[in-house]
Amino acid sequence: MAQSTTIEPFGSRYALAAAAPSQQARIIVYRPGPYAKAEPVNIYLNGRYHASLLQGGYSEFCALPGPVVLHAALADAQKRHTGKQGAGQSWNFQSGKTLFLKVQEPGRLAEVASEQAQRELSGTAQQIHTLSRAPVVQVCQESEPVLAQAPALIPVERPDLSRPSTPKVSVPRLYALESDALFEFGKSELRASSYNAIEVMAQRLKRDFIGVERIRVVGHTDAIGQPKSNAKLSLERAKVVAQQLQERGLKPSKGFKIEGEGAAHLVKLRCGNKPTPENKLCHAPNRRVDIVVTGASR
Repeated sequence: MAQSTTIEPFGSRYALAAAAPSQQARIIVYRPGPYAKAEPVNIYLNGRYHASLLQGGYSEFCALPGPVVLHAALADAQKRHTGKQGAGQSWNFQSGKTLFLKVQEPGRLAEVASEQAQRELSGTAQQIHTLSRAPVVQVCQESEPVLAQAPALIPVERPDLSRPSTPKVSVPRLYALESDALFEFGKSELRASSYNAIEVMAQRLKRDFIGVERIRVVGHTDAIGQPKSNAKLSLERAKVVAQQLQERGLKPSKGFKIEGEGAAHLVKLRCGNKPTPENKLCHAPNRRVDIVVTGASR
C-alpha cells in the first residue's frame, strides 16, 4: 500500500509582490494572524469559490480589469456554502494596479494601503490546499521589464565562474485538486468546466519549478460505497488528471507515478457512509486528487 500524504495547507512564505502586469490587476487577499488550522474564511469572486483562508494565509492572483463582487464567509461549510449569497462587496479591478484586501474577522474584506499590507503579509504564507474555481482568476502575465540605462562610471561586477553554483535541491511538494470541481459524484469523466482548473494547476507547476523529476498523482475517494469500487474510481481519476497535465506540457524526467487509494486516507473523519446529501457534503474534502511534485523549485 502506498504511503499516505498529508495535505499541507500553507506553502511558501510571502515575498514582496511583483508589479502588476500592464493588462491585468494583481490581487492579494490575506488573513493576518498566527498560523492556525481553525475554521477558514471562504473567498468567493462573483459567486464562484476561490480559496479558503486560514489565519496566517494569503492568496495571490491576477484578473482582467473590471468590477468584481467578493464575499468572505467564515466557517461556510457549516452553513452549506451559503456565504456567497447576498450583496457582497464590490471592487473595480484596475489594470497595472495591485489591490491588497485584508480579511477582517469574522468575514469582511477591507482594502488596505501597500505599506500596511506589506507589514502584515510578512508573517503569512501562501494558502495552497484548495484550487480556485472562479473564472475571473487568471495566471499572471509576465511584468514588462523596466528599461534603465546604467551610469557609465559604475563598474559592473561579474560573477566568479570559477566557483561552482549550488544546485537546487529536489524537494517533494504537495498540491491538491478537489474532485468535486473536476468530476461528477461517482464518475471519472471530466466536467466541461474543469479544464480551466487543470490549466491553472499546470501553469502553477511550471511557475513553481525550474525542472520536474517526477509527478505522483494519487486519487482519493470518500468512504461512501464499496472499497473495491472506490479504489478503481480513485485510480481512474488519477489517470485522467495525469493525462491532462501531460497534455499541457508537464514532462517529468522520471515520468508520472499514478496511484488510487480509494478511501484509505481520509482527511476528514466522522462522516457517515450512507449516500445522503449531508454525508456527501461532509465527505467533500476526502474526494480529492493529490499531485506530489519532486523537482528543483524556483
